[in-house]
Amino acid sequence: MPAIKHNEILRNDDYFKGGELPCIVREMRDAPSNAFVAMHDHEFSELVIVASGKISHVHADKTDRLSKGHFFVIHPGEQHGYAKLAPKTVIFNVLYHRERPPLPLSILGFPLMDEIFPEDPAAVRANTLGRVARSNLKAVLQIIDLIRREEHSDQPLRRVSCESLFMSLLLLLARATRRVSAPSQENPVQKEIDFITKNLSRKITLDELCGVSGKSVRTLHREFRKAVGKSPGDYIIDMRVAKAKTLLGRKGSTLKKVAAKTGFCCAAHLSRTLRRAKPE
Repeated sequence: MPAIKHNEILRNDDYFKGGELPCIVREMRDAPSNAFVAMHDHEFSELVIVASGKISHVHADKTDRLSKGHFFVIHPGEQHGYAKLAPKTVIFNVLYHRERPPLPLSILGFPLMDEIFPEDPAAVRANTLGRVARSNLKAVLQIIDLIRREEHSDQPLRRVSCESLFMSLLLLLARATRRVSAPSQENPVQKEIDFITKNLSRKITLDELCGVSGKSVRTLHREFRKAVGKSPGDYIIDMRVAKAKTLLGRKGSTLKKVAAKTGFCCAAHLSRTLRRAKPE
């Protein structure tokens, strides 16, 4: 998946090009660029399945540590992100629109289906989790692979095929899922992240972050690395760079104006930081 900017909203037009398919699949693997996937939202719904490895799923004021077989659904209006992908982690994101279920109406009303295709998406939170039994996970992943192939196919009736496969995936999840609650904890640095987000336009000191959280500098560093995989300083720089890139894409923006809005001391400082930043 492409790098995601902090507070970005993923748009339908960027993923469902043409709009003819009922669902598409995107894959995320452990990689330096995926050490932390910024908090984001999307216009579509998303069924997320952990195929292997472990990952921290950050949402609301919680962090869930997920492993092989776990899955959850997330709907528009709820921000989430990822941190600490373990080596050999593979995650599949099945993107779809909850208002267009491929299933016959007779199956809607089954608890799992009510969460995947809710009438009120705000009532379904991202910590609604299930876990596919290992004996069934292989079949789930095979169906996902077939959906991916249909997305890139030029065969006739590919929409019908994709819809049928999506239905099969959902039915298999409904049959093979054990309902669980993943080990959860409040995000230990959520207050600090909220403070950083609100104050990116000015200098932010470690003393301020310690004051917000009531933690020592050592504890602050330790909890940041545990929660988001980087130090507070590196996190602030990444958020500044992400916001700067977004603003620079707008008409009439200049390095000087964007630097002032993202906490850089001058246009030259912003320019140097952007050159050093990893390409997305």
